[in-house]
Amino acid sequence: MQQLYILALPGCVGSVVLGLSEIFHLANRISLELGRKGPQLNPIIVGLSAEPVLTEEGIALPTARKLPAAKKGDVLIVPGCMTNGLDLSTSAKMRVAETDVLRHWASAGGVIAAQCSAVFLLAEAGLLNGRKATATWWAQSQLKKSYSDIHLSEEETLTDDNDIICAAGPYSHLDLGLHLIEKLKSRSLASLVAKFAMIERSPPSQSAFRTMELMKAKPPLEKRIERIVLQWLPDLPTVGDVASELGLTSRTLQRRLADTARMTPKALINQIRMGVAKRLIETTAAPVPELMLATGFADESAFRKQFTKGSGMTPKQYAERYGPTR
Repeated sequence: MQQLYILALPGCVGSVVLGLSEIFHLANRISLELGRKGPQLNPIIVGLSAEPVLTEEGIALPTARKLPAAKKGDVLIVPGCMTNGLDLSTSAKMRVAETDVLRHWASAGGVIAAQCSAVFLLAEAGLLNGRKATATWWAQSQLKKSYSDIHLSEEETLTDDNDIICAAGPYSHLDLGLHLIEKLKSRSLASLVAKFAMIERSPPSQSAFRTMELMKAKPPLEKRIERIVLQWLPDLPTVGDVASELGLTSRTLQRRLADTARMTPKALINQIRMGVAKRLIETTAAPVPELMLATGFADESAFRKQFTKGSGMTPKQYAERYGPTR
């Protein structure tokens, strides 16, 4: 049976580390209850040394031992650990010991599952080059800018490419745990654990969570474009209108936005419009005709199509999940 290690690193979230351990122990209890045979999952919390690890909360988290050398097929889970700032690319470059460990683990044939900000450690170690990966929506522009060889899946919340696994989101550890239970044991056991713990599997695409409001680290150009679009709505500004207000040509705006956000001006304008629609649904339960008018659409069908494209669900589905309680 493959050995399962959870690598607790300085700055990790204690509840995530312990939550990962618990979900595997829960899988073991369910297996025993159902009389299923076979080796159990044995998660071991380890560190770069045998000393306790100081978590984000300032708590000393004990580790069972120092991380041993990898054996082929052993699984190393790396919970997010860079939680004190949003500049994850710079933080990852300072984690030299961690990236060295990940390189050695992968070279020995071990499986690595990185959660949230730990995806940047995989990237810094060069383990995502040419691979499919994902990252939390608000960190994707950083990942693309700093590590351009990655095949970034912007919508998926979890990717598994040749035993390099990435899970997006600060609390994606539960979905990651279920994925590993399925990978190491069986889909049926993962499904039973999800049902017992009432964990929703296959979360919606990341588009459902994107919002300009939380992008505190977005470049000044994106902030200025957002301000212009919000001032124009419900009238819809063209790319030329936005460029003119910025004192730029449309071509220059397109080039600069491609450099900072890796997206077109039209795509950013639509993202801002869908952010307005989401906030209206979340706070007012506005009907589609009002949403359509507020975001500069003249056609209801076009609005529905753009909303579904931008959030991964229809306006009705979004309202049922995130709208105010009636």
